[in-house]
Parts: sequence; structure tokens; C-alpha cells
Amino acid sequence: MPHIVLVHGAFHGPWCFEPLIAPLRERGLTATTPELPLTSLEEDVAAVRRVLDLLAADRAARGDEAPVLLLGHSYGGAVISAAGEHPLVGRLVLLCALAPDDGEAPNGGPVEIDAPFLAALRGRDDGTLEVDAALAGTLFYPDASPAAAAEAVSKLRAGVTGRPGERIERTAWRRRPTDYVVCAADPILLPQSQRALAARTGAKVHEIPGDHSPFLARPEMLADLLARIAGSA
Repeated sequence: MPHIVLVHGAFHGPWCFEPLIAPLRERGLTATTPELPLTSLEEDVAAVRRVLDLLAADRAARGDEAPVLLLGHSYGGAVISAAGEHPLVGRLVLLCALAPDDGEAPNGGPVEIDAPFLAALRGRDDGTLEVDAALAGTLFYPDASPAAAAEAVSKLRAGVTGRPGERIERTAWRRRPTDYVVCAADPILLPQSQRALAARTGAKVHEIPGDHSPFLARPEMLADLLARIAGSA
């Protein structure tokens, strides 16, 4: 059974993928959802590598040597770009995601973040950032139901997306087959920026309608696409 590791983005946690798990299972995919500490790029990458190590040991014990898909959403794309050369990983999926190249910061490359999202960020005394809760729903989840968006906003947390000077040493998308999923009405990482990032990675590009969080608003559609990607890997 194909397996996919789902890496969340900034301000989120594994909970954001919960609506996607059952649709994936219905299509024959199992999933693991690591939790990023959101304390630095280095520590986020280490968290993903630990999960991949555990998965590799478990699968080896069962005689399952099939590679896994590694998906990164948003900032999670930078994390999997750094962690994705793990021997267990057969393919990367960048979901409306950052995709830094060798030597770049997590937000390196043709990244264009929409101004309203930048204006909604709030700095905290501990050096982390958070998103203004009054604005987060319309930015992250405009296509979700009001109840689902409100619940998701209540779970958002502060964090950082890398510390000053952190760089990707070797980006995995140069060394693994990669798919890029563009979200055509994303109000955060603008679609033209996603297309430019996808083009420079040489990824196979897929485009779906909607906002920055298709796992919440369109889990069935996203699961269909991931099943097709898994089937072609």
C-alpha cells in the first residue's frame, strides 16, 4: 500500500491534514503526519528525518522496501527540500509550497507573498510570529465552511520559518522526482509565484482550484490527485 508523509506548514500542525486521511485511505494510501517544532529550519528538518528513520525501520522489519511520497505544504516545502534526500523517499510533492534551491534560505527563489498576509503577521516577544486570528480565516481558509475555518484558526500557533542565516545545503527536488500542486486562487503564496517555483524545479505540475488549504476545503479532490501521483511514482 503506498505511503505518504504529510509535512505541514507554518503556524499549523498535523491536525490540518485530518480531513485528508480518510479520503487517502479510501484510495489505498496510508499517511504519517510529523509535527514540526517550528523553532528553526534545522530542527524542523530533523523532526522529519526522525519520522522517516522510524518509518524506514518499521517497513524494513515488515519486508516492505517500497519508497514513500514526501509532501510539504507551504513552508513545509522548504523542510522537505532539505529532508527529502532520505533513502526512504522516492518522490516529493510540493503543495502550494516554497522550494528553495541549493544554498538558499527557506523563502529563496521567485517567492511572492500577498501583502494582506504579510500585514496580518504579528511579532511576539519571544521572536516568533503569529497570524492575527481575526484575519487568519479569510487568508488560510476562505473556501472552507465557516465552522471548519473557525476551528482551524483556533488551533494555529506561533513559530518561525527558519532562523537568520539558515540555508538549504542540498535541495532534494534536484535529486528526486518531484510534483508541484498549484492552488489557482491561493491568497497567500500567489499562484504566479507557485508556477515560477514549479518551473524552476522541473516538477510535473498539477493545478487545482481554490485556496491555500485544499486539505480542508477540497480533501476529496486532493486525495484523488495524490492517489494518481502515487500510482505513477
